[in-house]
Amino acid sequence: MLQSATGAPGIRWIALPRRFAGVRVTVQELADRVRRWIRPGERRILGITGPPGTGKSHLAGALAAALGDRVVLVGMDAFHLANAELVRLGRRDRKGAPDTFDTDGYLALLHRLRDQRTGTIYAPVFDRSIETVIGSAIPIPAEVPLVITEGNYLVHDDEAWVEVRDVLDEVWYLDTPATERARRLLGRRRSFGYATEQAASWVRDVDAVNAEVVEQSRERADLIVQLDNEPTPLTAANLPRFTAPVTTPDYPRDPEGIKVVHFGVGGFHRAHQAMYFDALLARGEHWGICGVGTLPQDTAIRDALNAQDQLYTLLTVAPDGRETVRIIGSHFAHLHAPDDPAAVIERLAHPDTRIVTLTITEGGYGVDDATPDSALGLITTGLATRRERGLPAYSVVSCDNILHNGRVAREAILGYAARTDPELADWIAGNVAFPNSMVDRITPATSEEVRADVAALGIDDRWPVRSESFTQWVIEDSFSNGRPELAALAEAGVQVVEDVTPYEMMKLRLLNASHQVIGQLGLLAGATEVHEVMRDPKFAEFVDGYLREEGLPTLPEVPGIDLDRYCTQLLERYGSEAVRDTLERLVTDASDRISTFLLPVIADQLAGDGRIERSTLTIAAWCQRLASGVEINDRRRDEVIAAARRDEQTPGAFLDLPLFGETGRNPKLREEFIRARERLRVDPHVG
Repeated sequence: MLQSATGAPGIRWIALPRRFAGVRVTVQELADRVRRWIRPGERRILGITGPPGTGKSHLAGALAAALGDRVVLVGMDAFHLANAELVRLGRRDRKGAPDTFDTDGYLALLHRLRDQRTGTIYAPVFDRSIETVIGSAIPIPAEVPLVITEGNYLVHDDEAWVEVRDVLDEVWYLDTPATERARRLLGRRRSFGYATEQAASWVRDVDAVNAEVVEQSRERADLIVQLDNEPTPLTAANLPRFTAPVTTPDYPRDPEGIKVVHFGVGGFHRAHQAMYFDALLARGEHWGICGVGTLPQDTAIRDALNAQDQLYTLLTVAPDGRETVRIIGSHFAHLHAPDDPAAVIERLAHPDTRIVTLTITEGGYGVDDATPDSALGLITTGLATRRERGLPAYSVVSCDNILHNGRVAREAILGYAARTDPELADWIAGNVAFPNSMVDRITPATSEEVRADVAALGIDDRWPVRSESFTQWVIEDSFSNGRPELAALAEAGVQVVEDVTPYEMMKLRLLNASHQVIGQLGLLAGATEVHEVMRDPKFAEFVDGYLREEGLPTLPEVPGIDLDRYCTQLLERYGSEAVRDTLERLVTDASDRISTFLLPVIADQLAGDGRIERSTLTIAAWCQRLASGVEINDRRRDEVIAAARRDEQTPGAFLDLPLFGETGRNPKLREEFIRARERLRVDPHVG
């Protein structure tokens, strides 16, 4: 039973009992309450408040799922002051406190929404995965009868915030135990890449302090609620509790069935290779996976998966917005090499281990940087142990976006082995298969929106993943110790071919290279998401021009692929708003990605006297962004920033970076680059 409201003056609500602090309710009860409010032609605004970590966004998402297109969600978090402004104010270490928001801006939006009669209002959104506000991301048509806004300070009685409560028709205070809030917040910070100690410090010194402020004004809310149907924790024992539209694994998940060891259990692997092995397991092919993390921060995914019996939720989104939901069960175990390298070696040396797969990024194959506890070092030691025990070698399958990735992996492991044991290197050369492969599936980093969507389905998943519906895996039929049956691989969607080179080149020079075009030029123009860039007809035309006039001419024939259709398909994928891929993700480690994906296109076009204007403009945009002082995530950070600053004084100096090699010294490229830099200084927009 719901308690009574003290609704805003002039709003006619159905009389309900007063307050129900301490009484647990269901989302369905709350949704029913909201349904009774909705009146066609009238605008109502519901606020959901509570301390950090109470599940406000999850509840808002669940209500939105229940109410459909009659509701739009608007978050208070979208009015965070930028980090640079917080630094200027000396408040960076108190981010999330009441004075670290643009209260006037938030209040102005609420007044506009209250008074809206026609047209569409656009609201910003705060992307927690990149801690950045994305402007004009949420359209709110006038005909939508209900706006739900959620945030910490909706009933705060500070002078700057007190008026917010008066604009809202009703406010619910979501009450969640402090221990549970702390658990969620710690998991959230760790999922953003923070070490455990850093995450715990933030939760203790920032989130907990903010929570005390929020709790002081809880009595100003109309309802104080505790959810009775909190999402069910994702574990093997709870799988029977998840029903349609959620699909669950129905195959045996015996750790004795592990035949694959995977290094680098990130979002892409979980949306791609693990999904394919899940499909194989569903077809009776017993190829379970043991995941391995090699970095200190990999404890976050280890802890999340261990708590969930290695299960996680995969949401796939079609271009039209339709979603499918599957709980993936192909991971049977997880090891963290820094904690127990011996356990990793034993797993690699286990007689049942047949295949080792890798997603360790382009920078993970450097022999000079390899150590015994790196992926290369562990794989090599695992092979040495198998050799000593008289066991056949496993296959090593690179799933990274590198041309001839199998060959690259082979050279890296042979190079590492030769440093300490030349005989082992000879044995590896003669016994280990390194098939090349091509992988494709756009998979953004997990956001709070994804977590909310999964929670709305009744699943408490610490680390779900969302990807586009398109997926492709092409691999050469070269294995040293067995593989799944060809028929089963085909049914699961894996293409097994004699030579993967044409498919690799297609993907790297079209999709991956055009990602750099979109990312570098889009960020320079002030955009934040891929679909946002592709909404601009001139930008879409520019990307299409790169694909067809610069990328395509460098490609051989690709068996079974209509390349013109492939380009059209790429543009459709990029234009889909459902996936919400960020430009920042695309340009991470740009020095590796541009040299791997875009530079070979330029080199081939120069050799054939082809066009390079769009490719060169992309490199010029990268240089201009670096020279402007933007923060980047790149292993060559200091080197590329210094080169960009030299280029400000000496035009063309940026191309002297070693990563550009001989191509960087080409006179035509240098002339085009200098011209592109001058153009972007005048106007950073394409078209």
